[in-house]
Amino acid sequence: MMGQNNQDLTFRKKILTFIMMNLALVASYSLFTLPSSFLPLYNLDREINLTITGTILAAVPLCYVIVCPIAAWLLNNYSSRKILLASLGMISCVTVVFSMMGYIYNDFWYIIATTVLRIIQGLAGGIVDVTAFAITGAMFADNLALTTAIVESSLNVAIASAPFCGALLYENLDFLWAFLVPAGLVGMACLLSLFCVSDVDCKSDSAGWSSIKEVLKDGLILFAGWHSAFAQTLLNYYIPVLAAYTHSRFGKGPIFAGICLLVNTAGIVLCSPFLGYFMDRFNPYFFFVFSAITLPITYLFIGPATYFQVLVAPSPRQLLTVLGLIGIQMPMACYPSLIIMLDVYKVRYGTIPQEVRNFITSLYCASFPLGACLGVFVSGVMAKYYDFVESVTIMGYLATAESLFLFIFCILVRRTKNIQAEEETYLLQTDKSSYG
Repeated sequence: MMGQNNQDLTFRKKILTFIMMNLALVASYSLFTLPSSFLPLYNLDREINLTITGTILAAVPLCYVIVCPIAAWLLNNYSSRKILLASLGMISCVTVVFSMMGYIYNDFWYIIATTVLRIIQGLAGGIVDVTAFAITGAMFADNLALTTAIVESSLNVAIASAPFCGALLYENLDFLWAFLVPAGLVGMACLLSLFCVSDVDCKSDSAGWSSIKEVLKDGLILFAGWHSAFAQTLLNYYIPVLAAYTHSRFGKGPIFAGICLLVNTAGIVLCSPFLGYFMDRFNPYFFFVFSAITLPITYLFIGPATYFQVLVAPSPRQLLTVLGLIGIQMPMACYPSLIIMLDVYKVRYGTIPQEVRNFITSLYCASFPLGACLGVFVSGVMAKYYDFVESVTIMGYLATAESLFLFIFCILVRRTKNIQAEEETYLLQTDKSSYG
């Protein structure tokens, strides 16, 4: 049940707020990945090893996962606009402080301070993430897939472009300005939000903790969210090891690896709005099933797998093509998750309270950083025991196995809907006979 003020919002106010939600998420996610291109080099100059740097960088996505349910609680009790403004302001301030870390010359305190700041940044960024998705869902409930797809496109643009922009700032200016400039941009986004974002009602309608427990206990709802996380695991798996593979296999430098990832992201960004449009108008389960069939097969062609090399020889063009195809399929694996999680709850429990909607949205948002963390972690572990081709082939097998569970999931949901339809038909006939 949405607040009255949501119904009173004009189309112009909704569009303006939606644009600002995209801008807020771009600002938040840009600082998620911004330091990844230059912080390892800066820390190596300070004789800080890459393991510690990886921990500092990983603090943000881990905090995104942790804070998402807390963000849902905040939305249930406080103004969505105030939450967004406070979180963006916090990110801007923390980034300004981070820019001063170069003046801490003691490595121990530098590591502690940067880790704490990244944790705060991650907590605030996670709150921005959930708040933006909740506001968008409350305003455009009838076009949830399309608006979600557009928002996710903005995120992917930010994630892909921020490391490049960070490297440019660091090389042409210095460590200080590499953070001060983005901090100023986030501050501008916060200021614009103050004047342009409407206060969309996402507060609880007193559903109670029991409704939240229903979500946590429901394996079907959780599996739909997990499928999104697993798809993100596949997407992030090859990112840490791609440059080493292209160098050893094709003699290409890091620029080619960057082009590969840009093609990968371009496939996501260009196809997302179109897929979102069709997901709102056709059965979202179809896109789940279609991606479950095609994505594992496509993944096996990244290397490609040994037995596929008879059909397709490894080459730069082959790699670019496959990563582009994975980018096109990735929205079909991830974006229906939110709609399907809400649909499963409605089928099993009836009307969706706003508190439950916020919580399910937070779980969906958490699936993306969770998948990113898992992908990078598993990639590092597998790299110790397998070469690139072997490891992506194994991940392709795991994707095939996960797809089998997805088919079972769809069958169970279909069966639940049939049972519910039969019960409704029986009750309707009973009511007719009692009045007859």
